[in-house]
Amino acid sequence: MNTLIENLDYVVTDTGVLENRSIVIEGARITSIRPAGSGAGAGSSGVSDVSRTISGTGRAALAGLKNAHTHAAMTLLRGYGDDMRLQPWLENLIWPAEGKLTPEDVYWGTRLAAIEMIRSGTTFAHDMYFYPAEVVRAFRDSGMRAAVGLALFDFGDPENRRGQQKNVESFLREYGAAPPGAGDRVFLTMAPHSVYTCSPELLVWAAEVAEAQGLVYHTHMNETQQEVDQCLSAHGVRPFVHLDSIGVLERVGSRTVAAHTIWLDEAELDLVSGHGVTVVHNPASNMKLSSGCFPWKELHERGARMLLAPDGVASNNSLDMFDEMKLAALLQKHHYGDPTLLPAEETLAVATGARSTVFGSHGVGGALAEGGPADLVLVDVTAPRMTPSHNLVSNLVYAADSSVVDTVICDGELLMEHGSVAEEETVVAEASRCAAELVRRARSG
Repeated sequence: MNTLIENLDYVVTDTGVLENRSIVIEGARITSIRPAGSGAGAGSSGVSDVSRTISGTGRAALAGLKNAHTHAAMTLLRGYGDDMRLQPWLENLIWPAEGKLTPEDVYWGTRLAAIEMIRSGTTFAHDMYFYPAEVVRAFRDSGMRAAVGLALFDFGDPENRRGQQKNVESFLREYGAAPPGAGDRVFLTMAPHSVYTCSPELLVWAAEVAEAQGLVYHTHMNETQQEVDQCLSAHGVRPFVHLDSIGVLERVGSRTVAAHTIWLDEAELDLVSGHGVTVVHNPASNMKLSSGCFPWKELHERGARMLLAPDGVASNNSLDMFDEMKLAALLQKHHYGDPTLLPAEETLAVATGARSTVFGSHGVGGALAEGGPADLVLVDVTAPRMTPSHNLVSNLVYAADSSVVDTVICDGELLMEHGSVAEEETVVAEASRCAAELVRRARSG
């Protein structure tokens, strides 16, 4: 289907903000960004068979936001455990509840997360959770792009490790690791949880599989000082040095996505940038759990690849990437005592995926551009919180939230139109039912 979005007030592109433009989408690609009123059949694309026209009056178009690290089905645990430190929160509340999850829970929890993300302008999510077949099914049903992590934990137990490896091998055989460029909106990643929940053997095995099959390697890194101290005690080195010493970074460094990355020393900062690791800033989660502050300045100075994410709902408690942009920018300014750091333009670039190409081979784009994927969001620039528009990018980062998102397109498909998302009432009802039953099971032991 070919789509014309006509008479947009603004288009936020990789070269700046354009005014009074129309966008032509041919299939799943943006084929033209042209002056408004030039006609669907004019210009370089030559598209004349437009089958859908969307009015852009009072709207701005920007690239879909990219949620680079999340645990989608944790929507079922929104508000279940708050105002706690990370390890007690995980060990006393979250992990026991997750031990009671069913495949049905994960499906409906992921569907709920997808609707929340679509409503807040997110077209891609990088997930790490349980029951990957249900996560794949849920994201496919939602229409979003998603990378689904095959989560791994063995806590140093060889028998547990072998079971985890067999499960992953079986799933890869059944599902098939779609090669880059295969066109599937949903694809797989290897997701060993962390250095403190995975043995060196499991971390290395996951890297070998990721290297052999061209998969992204997704893990939590250096989230707390406690995690770093534990790694020093167990292995004699800090977490990134540990990954380097066992050969993980050599195998999959440029395909590694490391969430949090707060407590880094100079050597680890150099390892991150030198191996092309993509680091993910999770400001809301990190502030809520008092984990620390992402070292944006030091990473930026080294040219590190970066993305942004809200983490899971249980530690945020929302998936609104507009909130995350504002928090990211403000946290850096506050932490370093410098209001010039992480300006709005750079924040938006990180949030739209323009500062890392780690998912590019799977069709996940960055800034909105001609020839790029048709993953875009229309926001209402007439909304009170978007008025006046002295600086549109500033408004998007510091003023906007999910309420200004009007329409969402992913891979050329309309996922939300004028605030309406298909099957929302059903998904909310089913997720609410699953959440209530899950908590009852968790509390009964």
